[in-house]
Amino acid sequence: MIVTFDLGTTRLKVAAFHPNGNLLGQVSLRNTEHQAGDQRWQSADEWWTNCSKGFRQLMAEFGLRVENIIGFSLSGRAGACVFVGKDGNVLIHPWSDNRHASGLSDLQREAPTTPHYAATMLAKFLQVRHSQPEIAAKTQHLFYAKDFLLFRLTGKSITDPASGPDAPSWDSALLSQLDIDPEILPECQSPTTIAGPLIQTAATALGCPAGIPVAVGAHDGVCANTGAGAVDSANLAITLGTHAVVRAVMNSHPAGSLRFYGYPGDKHVIGGNALMAGRALDWFLDNWQQDDVSARPQTFADMNARASNISPGSDGISFLPYLGGQLSPRRRPRATALFHGLSFRHTTDHMYRAVLEGTAFGLACAFAQVIGWVGAPQTISLTGSGILGTVWTQMIADILQHELLVTDASSEGRGAAIFCAIALGYHASISDATSAMVNISGCISPDPSRTAAYAELFAQWTELEHLASPMDRVRT
Repeated sequence: MIVTFDLGTTRLKVAAFHPNGNLLGQVSLRNTEHQAGDQRWQSADEWWTNCSKGFRQLMAEFGLRVENIIGFSLSGRAGACVFVGKDGNVLIHPWSDNRHASGLSDLQREAPTTPHYAATMLAKFLQVRHSQPEIAAKTQHLFYAKDFLLFRLTGKSITDPASGPDAPSWDSALLSQLDIDPEILPECQSPTTIAGPLIQTAATALGCPAGIPVAVGAHDGVCANTGAGAVDSANLAITLGTHAVVRAVMNSHPAGSLRFYGYPGDKHVIGGNALMAGRALDWFLDNWQQDDVSARPQTFADMNARASNISPGSDGISFLPYLGGQLSPRRRPRATALFHGLSFRHTTDHMYRAVLEGTAFGLACAFAQVIGWVGAPQTISLTGSGILGTVWTQMIADILQHELLVTDASSEGRGAAIFCAIALGYHASISDATSAMVNISGCISPDPSRTAAYAELFAQWTELEHLASPMDRVRT
């Protein structure tokens, strides 16, 4: 089996796959969000602790044996930046607030072709060099989220192109201009490369033998499309995770389209992002249910069951899902979320369904933009933890008026496993590997009794969004 660590914004998922792609088991642990004033961050040390905890839980819960592991691989969000010192300890944990925003704007203005994830990491280092020069001087490595885990597993400083420079290597001229030592940045290698063997300290932490090969893995968007088999323009993937993201893999970059990053083989990932759409569901339950985090799967199931008893339109409530601003189809960083239409007759069940519908409408806007660039798809595959919410997924099928293919909630991990299987020689190419390892378990068809109602509700929601746009305020 191949064991994968998929580190998302909200959760870490640890999964095991047979080389034929069958999911043998998966566990999920939520990342703790820390906040002090305007500053928000997660603990990279907790990420690693959860890897060990999740791995041991996976082995025990599903009766798996460590001697059957043939490889490890990784999937993870980009955009995080972990500062690590010479001794391997974390100097600064990855933040998600805007303390580096001014420097990022300056960098993007001076070097506009710098890819977003690369620019973000560089801007964060420049901010620390300005505000905490003693920490910057001690920094030995800068890591994206999954690459910090790779460092803990192998001792190597490596990233994949999509997570980092979106190129085979970093821009040496830009680094020289910024006076940044290239040695602190992770080396760029293909997702299908073995980064190195599992080192003894990691093996001890996990409770398994040292020496097991560890693949580089990839950005979670690249892994999601790969794990769903959506590796060409005719087959789209929609990820329902912290964000709701539509992605197509293209041989070319259509004029005017939003290019996220590259895909192995000199291809391009084109997409649209309903920012924080999936996170909005957790946000609602965090504030209106206040359940224990360990009970969240059951809370989702209970809320979904209650929401299913409410008709489309949530009895007159509309929700604009812009808790983190809007990215697609318009870039509105100052956009904010909004409930509209509340009255005394409404309950939290109505509000929860409105959140589901509002995020689905936001996703529909991004979807319409993407197919305008790449054309109508033959298939759409769902990935991410959100596919477990059948009320939400049925709603999305009704609104998009398109059949949605379903695998399981492990497409990102499966994508990482596919890259590892190629690296180990089980398959010759991504095409061969996806054909062998991607298993479509079912589909969700639009319900004709609801599509017309949702078309009208979508038009009303779009009008509300237009009316609310002038109220965008400055974000801190």
